[in-house]
Amino acid sequence: MGDWEMMAEYVSRLDDGDEWKLRNLNSSNPEGSSDGPFFKAVLSIRRGKYDEARVYIERARRCVATDLSALVLESYDRAYSNMVRVQQLSELEEVIDYSLIVATTNASDSRAALIRKMWHDRIRGTKRNVEVWHALLAVRALVLPPKEDVDTWLNFASLCRKNGRINQSRVTLENLMTPTAESIALQRPSILPQVMYAYLKYLWFTGKDHKHGMDQTRVGAFKGLQELASELDRAQTIEDTAWASRTYGGSMLAWGTSDDDETIPLLARVYLRLGSWHWLLEPDLEESSVQGILHALQRATTYAPKWAKAWHKWALFNTAVVTNYIMGGHPGVVHGYVEAAVKGYFFSIAYASTSKGGDDSLQDILRLLTLWFSYGASNEVRIALEEGFKFVNIDTWLVVLPQIIARIHSNIPAVRELIQSLLIRIGSGHPQALMYPLLVACKSISSLRRTAAEQVVNQVRQHSPLLVEQAQLVSKELIRVAILWHEQWHEGLEEASRLYFGEHNVEGMLQVLMPLHKLLKKEGPSTIQENNFVQNYGRELEEAYECCTKYRKTGKEAELNQAWDLYYHVFKRINKQLPSLTTLELQNVSPALLNARDLVLAVPGTYRAGAPVITITGFAPQLIVIASKQRPRKCTIHGSDGEDHAFLLKGHEDLRQDERVMQLFGLVNTLLANSPHTAEKDLSIRRYAVIPLSPNSGLIGWVPNCDTLHHLIREYREAKKFAVNTEHRLMLGFAPDYDNLTLIAKIEVFQHALNETAGDDLAKVLWLKSRTSEVWLSRRTNYTRSLAVMSMVGYLLGLGDRHPSNLMLHRVSGKILHIDFGDCFEASMNREKFPEKVPFRLTRMLVKAMEVSGIEGNFRSTCENVMQVLRANKDSVMAMMEAFVHDPLINWRLFNMNEVPHVGSLATNRGLAGDGYGGSSEIHSPPQRGFSKREFFQAAGHANDANDVLNERAVAVMTRMKNKLTGRDFTPTSSFGTAATAAMLDRSGLGGDHDSESGLSIPVQVQKLIDQAVSHENLCQSYVGWCPFW
Repeated sequence: MGDWEMMAEYVSRLDDGDEWKLRNLNSSNPEGSSDGPFFKAVLSIRRGKYDEARVYIERARRCVATDLSALVLESYDRAYSNMVRVQQLSELEEVIDYSLIVATTNASDSRAALIRKMWHDRIRGTKRNVEVWHALLAVRALVLPPKEDVDTWLNFASLCRKNGRINQSRVTLENLMTPTAESIALQRPSILPQVMYAYLKYLWFTGKDHKHGMDQTRVGAFKGLQELASELDRAQTIEDTAWASRTYGGSMLAWGTSDDDETIPLLARVYLRLGSWHWLLEPDLEESSVQGILHALQRATTYAPKWAKAWHKWALFNTAVVTNYIMGGHPGVVHGYVEAAVKGYFFSIAYASTSKGGDDSLQDILRLLTLWFSYGASNEVRIALEEGFKFVNIDTWLVVLPQIIARIHSNIPAVRELIQSLLIRIGSGHPQALMYPLLVACKSISSLRRTAAEQVVNQVRQHSPLLVEQAQLVSKELIRVAILWHEQWHEGLEEASRLYFGEHNVEGMLQVLMPLHKLLKKEGPSTIQENNFVQNYGRELEEAYECCTKYRKTGKEAELNQAWDLYYHVFKRINKQLPSLTTLELQNVSPALLNARDLVLAVPGTYRAGAPVITITGFAPQLIVIASKQRPRKCTIHGSDGEDHAFLLKGHEDLRQDERVMQLFGLVNTLLANSPHTAEKDLSIRRYAVIPLSPNSGLIGWVPNCDTLHHLIREYREAKKFAVNTEHRLMLGFAPDYDNLTLIAKIEVFQHALNETAGDDLAKVLWLKSRTSEVWLSRRTNYTRSLAVMSMVGYLLGLGDRHPSNLMLHRVSGKILHIDFGDCFEASMNREKFPEKVPFRLTRMLVKAMEVSGIEGNFRSTCENVMQVLRANKDSVMAMMEAFVHDPLINWRLFNMNEVPHVGSLATNRGLAGDGYGGSSEIHSPPQRGFSKREFFQAAGHANDANDVLNERAVAVMTRMKNKLTGRDFTPTSSFGTAATAAMLDRSGLGGDHDSESGLSIPVQVQKLIDQAVSHENLCQSYVGWCPFW
């Protein structure tokens, strides 16, 4: 709109004949198109013929009604453009009313002001879409010139810029900057400050693609912003406030902008942007630039003392200065910056909860914890922390309880005391949230950690004695049920035999077995199941214990041989008995749990601050044992909400890392929900509750209506009378000694197996399990998008071991769900045997189950959108990953990289190998994530070392993640232990797209990852249980 002569000519062509043709072309709508009446109404309003305009508006409304009633039943998105036209028609009527009001009174009339406010509020409820906004603003421009609605048009310019409509953004801003006759006559500044601010942001944006040297466009924008800041400062501080009012129309503190919360002063925004741009232009942080940036950020917090975004940037920059000085070898000067950063984070956290866009809150909390645990010994920092804890709502810390409790045994007294003080405060306000994680710490074999946790528990007991008593009972009994004595001895004997016969480590063997003997002697049986164990195996184990005791006294090997004869006999009998335990009756394994009813304790994983507490009313009397090597149980807890809450009770595994991964997924989901491109596609990661009960057991929320890919493929092949391991048989038939072949030979054998089989099993499963083609199409789309989301997030996390039993498919939605997060930080890529070479699982079955174009479509576009979100929010992601990597209960895993994937493997030499109930004959069974006694002691050893010194491996992991988030992950030095990465650079045709300064573009980075994931050279080197041929 705007070229009225051309519009008049266009409308004149929309005569009755043309409308008749349109009616024939669109037979579904006998009223015809709404374009003709709509534009005629616009012209009539322009000419002041308001009655005629109302007739055309009504005619256009009838045209829209038919289409709208049909489309709205199909989908909201399809009907949206018609809804926009309906809104345009309504606003045309309001334009007429506005014109009449202004004609009889003036634009300041309260009725006119009400219409303007209504338009202002209404447009913010529409999609953030350029076409939608432009369609509505064009209608309003009939009576409301852009310069009388500056804020809305600045929002539109910002929307254009963020959607890549650079020219449209420029034209909009230039129109707002054009001087009016009135401003020239009054000799007022021709450009409003907020318009100039928006234009400088546009200039900065246009300079973003200049990668070499300091971009002159950005330098010019920065200098212009400096001048604007100085001018606004003068206008704000000048004594003649009347001059300021006459010149700029009011205080600079009152100006809003097009960005976020309009209540934030323009001057504060200018200084925040000034500091941020200065930091980007001079990232090396020389002393002069540090002071300039700090000055700008400090002014931003002065002008907007309750603006979370300003405090966030202030704290983040001070943290960067601390890191810069530490790396430069000047640790003595950092404490002032640490104190400033700590205060900034507290203000940011406190004000984020009361303002718009508190997305940085979790990042700030995690970075605050890092500073606390590193510099908490400083008196100034300690005082700042104590004041901050009083200032911030206690609910804040619930999201990071695992990280806080992980440091409860810090060897820095000031840090340890403050942690205990904070936990006691949390326990006072939210004892339910504290119980489960705190009781895990009480079971630690580290005496310092155990004592510190027990002190907090005793404080909570003073005001919630019944809760503590019930929590201890439930935790203890669930652990008892998770790992029966039969299973403890089976696992212990398996581990001990490997140490003794495989590694000739007698002392290690005794360290594994003695706690088990102590369990029998000191605690004794307390359930029917334990009594049965003692009756069946007690005598033989007692004799074996005496033999081990004699060996310690005499050193005679014969005593150990006699002990192992007894142990072997016990092991064989237990091994034979375990498969028959398909269900467990609570009255036999834990009568105390069966009798626990109407507790005050919350159902695990359900507590939410401010929401009604769902308490435990009872436990289902029977547990179902899942048939796998680790034999987890499905247990059901009855809640006070009338629902049955199902859980997977797992023993033999440390779930604390899975718990941290769920935190990361929560952050990623928040980022995806806040990005328009990903939110509209409903991209997210399915999460589930993870509640550790001890260092080697815990509860996992049961996800209903899901099947593993392994189960689906096996079920399909069995129905088709097709061997489950067909590909493996073909490979062994072609080359029996496959594992010892050269790489070239492996590729040939691997491709032979692929060529002989279709590999469309998963695609057929999706089709056969869908009732209609519409359901199938929806599931296929959800499947593809969810696979893409986890591919990118899993790559960032370094998630490995993605065999078909660790991927699940939701029966209703078709979304992919990942389980078992024991292999993170590229651990599986760095083990000695069968290292993984692919960044994520993208085998042929997964690709063939996508749309007809395979990865070219939803998969690729989703990968790029997700990677865009992750890279745009790299500060938040890096803060989470930093807390993850430096967690003393997690980071010891970084050093266990030589574990070989195994399937039901037992120790060799005594005939125990092959006797496992998850035996090695099941070639497609997944390698289980066991938690051996040796690993357990190693974990405790690392936990005792609570010094927050960044070890070399953790630094390497963080560097690798940073490279992934900046597109620098395909340089030969950026990945440790992944030779496939460097090799793929040479073979792919994309090697020239790398830029050492700015990193790879997102499309190129995604392309390289896909190339690696589908490479037969990489896939053929995987171990057979990973099923690379599926």
